[in-house]
Amino acid sequence: MTNWEKNITNAFISRFHFSSSATEAKRNSLRLRSSSIFPNFDSAHPEEQKAYLDAAKALEERNILRLRWEKPINGERISLLSCDDMEKLFEDAGKRNPGSEAEQIRELIKNKIPRLEKIRAHLVATGKEKQKPVSESGKILSFLNYLAVYFKAADARRGIDPLAANDFVRLMEAFLDPAQWGGISTRALSVLLFHDSKRLEYVLDFASPFMAQAEKQGVPVPDTSYLTRSFPETMIAGRLIFEYADGKQNRSLITNTGGFILGLPLSSVQDIKAIKSATGEESPRVLTIENKETFFTLGDPQNREYDCYLYTGGYPNRATAAVIRVLSASGFHFYHTGDLDIDGILILQTIQDIAQRPVSPLFMNTATFDRYLSCARPLSLDTFRQAVKIRDNTRTIPGMADLIGRIEETRRGVEQEIIDYRSIFARTAPSGA
Repeated sequence: MTNWEKNITNAFISRFHFSSSATEAKRNSLRLRSSSIFPNFDSAHPEEQKAYLDAAKALEERNILRLRWEKPINGERISLLSCDDMEKLFEDAGKRNPGSEAEQIRELIKNKIPRLEKIRAHLVATGKEKQKPVSESGKILSFLNYLAVYFKAADARRGIDPLAANDFVRLMEAFLDPAQWGGISTRALSVLLFHDSKRLEYVLDFASPFMAQAEKQGVPVPDTSYLTRSFPETMIAGRLIFEYADGKQNRSLITNTGGFILGLPLSSVQDIKAIKSATGEESPRVLTIENKETFFTLGDPQNREYDCYLYTGGYPNRATAAVIRVLSASGFHFYHTGDLDIDGILILQTIQDIAQRPVSPLFMNTATFDRYLSCARPLSLDTFRQAVKIRDNTRTIPGMADLIGRIEETRRGVEQEIIDYRSIFARTAPSGA
C-alpha cells in the first residue's frame, strides 16, 4: 500500500470514528470530498498530484472506493470519494472496525450471561449465597447486562477487543463464588486464570471506566477493589485503645499503653470500630501530620501533648481516611500540621472533609512562614494555580487567610520538615495551635 493509499484510507477511518453514532454498527458507508483529503491539490507538485490520483484509482480497482470526477471528465480532478463497505476498507487497511467489534463484544457478553445465571442459581440453591439484588453475584450479572447493551464502538477504539471482554467475563464467572479464592494473591490468581501474571490487572483496567459509568446510572457493579495491587497503610501513635469487631458481635481490645508508633494496613483498619484514649481523656485530641520525618519526631512515645498522632503521607490514602473517620466517630478533636504551601492547606481541607469536623492548624500561620521564609522553596505555577481549590470555609479558619495571602504574595512555600516543634514538648502554647 502506497503512502497516499494509506493517507486516503486513514482519512476515511478517522471520519468514520468521528461521525459514529448509536447506530454505528449498522452504518457501513461513507463519502468524503477530495478537497478534505488533499486540500492543497492545485498547488502541489505534479508528481504528488499523480501519486494521489494513482492511489485513489488503485483503491477503486480493488473495489474499496468509488470515485466521482469533476465535470467535464478529464481524469485529472476527483470531486468525491465514496466507500460503500467500510468493513472491507478496514480489512484492506489491516485495521479493526470498532463498530463491528463493539457489536461482537455485546453479543459475546450476552451469550455468556445465561451460563452465569445458572451458576448463581446453583449458589442460591445450595445456600452459598442469599438471593438478593445487592449480592455480589447479582451485581456481577447486572453489570454484565449493562455491558451487553451499552458497549460502544468508542469503547472498542480505546483498544478493548473481544479477547479482553471474554477474559473479563471469565473473571466475573470465577468471582460469582469469591469464597473459593481466599488466600491467593492477585498475581497468582492471574496466572491461574489466564497463564499471565499481569493479565488480570489489564482486564480490571478495561472494566474500570464502565463501572464508573454504570454507577452514575444507578446500575449495581461488583466490588473489585480487593483485586487491585494497592496496599494502603498508615501509621498512628499514642496511648490508645483500639476496639475491634470480628463480624460476629464479638469485640476485642488492643491497648497501646506505651504510645508506640504502629503501622496499620487498610485490611486491619476496616475492622476498627472505635479508638479511645488509654488515659481516659474525655476530650481526646489527634494531631494529623503530613510528612514522615515530622511524624516520627512528634509521634515519639515520649511526646504526649496530644493523645494521638496520625501520619497522612500527604493527601490521606484509604487506610488513613478510614482511621480519620473512626477517630471522628470516637469523639477526637482534630489538629493538623503540614507544609505551609497550597498543597499543605488543601490537605488540611481534605482531612476536614473526611472527618466532618473542624480541623485546627498547628504552626500553619504567618509567624511560622515568615520565620522560615529564607529557607522557603519557590512554588511551581501549576502548584500555585491549585489555590482556587481552597474553599471559603477553609480560608475563614483563624489565621488561614493571612497565611494564604503571604504564600500568594511570595509564591513560596515552607516545608514542614524544617520547622522546630519543640515548644509542643515543652507544653507551651505554640502560635497557631
